[in-house]
Amino acid sequence: MKLSNLKIRVKLLLIYFFCVLIPIILTDAAILYTVNHNYRAEKNKEIQFLMDRIAYNMNEIIEGCILFTNNIYLDRQLNEFLNVSYPDSATYYREYMEFLEINNIGYNYNNGKLFKVQVYADNNTILNGGKIATIDMIRDTDWYKQYKEYGEDIQLYTYYDVMKRNATGSGTARTISIIRNMNNFGLSGIEKVLKIDIDYNLMLKNVLNEKIDADIYVKNQDYILFSNDVSTHSMQPYPLADTIKVNDNTLSKDFVTGRKTWTVVVQYQNAPFWTVVLENKGILLLVLLNIFLPSLLIYFVGKSISRRLFLVVSHMNKVKKGQFEEIKDFSGEDEIGEVILSYNLMIRKIRNLIDVVFKDKTEKQALEISKKQAELKAIQSQVNPHFLFNTLEAIRMRSLIKEEYETADIIGELAILFRKSMTWGNGNITIDEELNFVDKYINIQRYRFGDKLKYHKSVMEECRQYMVPKLAIVTFIENAFVHGIETSTKDGLITLTITKDQDYLFVQIEDNGQGIEGEKLMELKQMLSDADSMALNNSSSTGVLNSFLRFKMYSEQELIFDIDSEPDMGTKITIQLPLSKVVRADQNTRDKGDRDND
Repeated sequence: MKLSNLKIRVKLLLIYFFCVLIPIILTDAAILYTVNHNYRAEKNKEIQFLMDRIAYNMNEIIEGCILFTNNIYLDRQLNEFLNVSYPDSATYYREYMEFLEINNIGYNYNNGKLFKVQVYADNNTILNGGKIATIDMIRDTDWYKQYKEYGEDIQLYTYYDVMKRNATGSGTARTISIIRNMNNFGLSGIEKVLKIDIDYNLMLKNVLNEKIDADIYVKNQDYILFSNDVSTHSMQPYPLADTIKVNDNTLSKDFVTGRKTWTVVVQYQNAPFWTVVLENKGILLLVLLNIFLPSLLIYFVGKSISRRLFLVVSHMNKVKKGQFEEIKDFSGEDEIGEVILSYNLMIRKIRNLIDVVFKDKTEKQALEISKKQAELKAIQSQVNPHFLFNTLEAIRMRSLIKEEYETADIIGELAILFRKSMTWGNGNITIDEELNFVDKYINIQRYRFGDKLKYHKSVMEECRQYMVPKLAIVTFIENAFVHGIETSTKDGLITLTITKDQDYLFVQIEDNGQGIEGEKLMELKQMLSDADSMALNNSSSTGVLNSFLRFKMYSEQELIFDIDSEPDMGTKITIQLPLSKVVRADQNTRDKGDRDND
């Protein structure tokens, strides 16, 4: 394909697409990809910082609590108090109160991170109460059994305490404890165990305080210990760790605390591409400007070229048809402007040449045409309508002399009807004037049909001054006689109704004549729907078709026309004219006066 065969608009579009739009789109796509990639990198970095922060805070709390156990572990007074065998309860109680005066475990060692501190000893002379109790109380608990099974001196133990679920003031059912062996001052034959419960809600705050649109979990090998899911609370059992579904948007970090490995897991939703772009309004504005400004420039340049070239081509096509018109409305001093100036100069020279070469031939043709027109007028004068009017008047006078008054009246009506029909003017008259034609035509038909014909008319007074095509309504009345009343054996009835509403003028002509067969009715409707001026030459219903076309032209193609008919039941014709297209007689007079003043 040669470029020379392409239209200029196509060439400009090719330049625009391959030299402007596609490079800009590729460049902007690279920019947007970089922005989106950087956004995701920053998001991952933010989440890494979050996981480090949570791991650090969790470990700090647990390690602080372990340090707290060291103080109790090294407390010699407490160790000696637990090793004594008390003779009776009163002695124990007295010694216990004296011990608390010098060593209040809860006051001295509770650093705000602990919920509960409890020391157990295998000494049955001790009374269970306060922060000291016998080991018999815990021998059957799961945490003590696991502590004995592992055999470690210090353990971090996580479990769900069912007893706390309904016990007010006993703390959260989710329990994280540090369990430690207290036999550090030699073998005394008495087993001593320290158990401290860490404040679960204090650790949970480290997760809840992170303001990020993501799901955060802290889990061990078996359970989810903490999360920012507000639908769960500390009285519910721990969810299983494997309920976390790992996907491409999951980040995790392992950390060791209290000799146990915990994991921080963060699951986030990737922001949609356009959300990231819209957040970077500066980049988005730059991308839009990169596309919009070149596109706007190409558009106006292409429009400037193609519009003027179209003018040249359209006027050249007129030259092919023998229309030599200059291009008047154009601008520009570029090469296209020079082409237009040269074209106008060529057209002026062609017109001058036509005037000189064909002047004589044109004058001869004008003389020949004048001669033909004179001959035509001479022929027309031989059938002057006045001859017909005078003849009818002579017949009417003859009837009067013979006292045939009814015949004379009918001839007079016919002469008036004929005379007015010959004076067309602009082809439109008022409904009131049209009704005069209808009345005279009905009188003539009554002379023919006598009592067999009845005629009713109903006309709204405000409709009388509306303009309609001359003799158009009379033609439909005539059609009702010819095709309806004449061929019917019963008495004829013609009804004419003219009304209006807010939008339309309605003209209805109805007869009770023979009616129209279904197939013929369909053919008539089809003929009217396809009607144009050329159809008049081939149609047998020229009167109806002529009136229909005149109504259609008068309403500027907005006529609504309907024929309803049944055999032996009559025919009803409804004409709807939009009031916006109908002219009143007084308005028509004003418009004519305005044109005369102009």
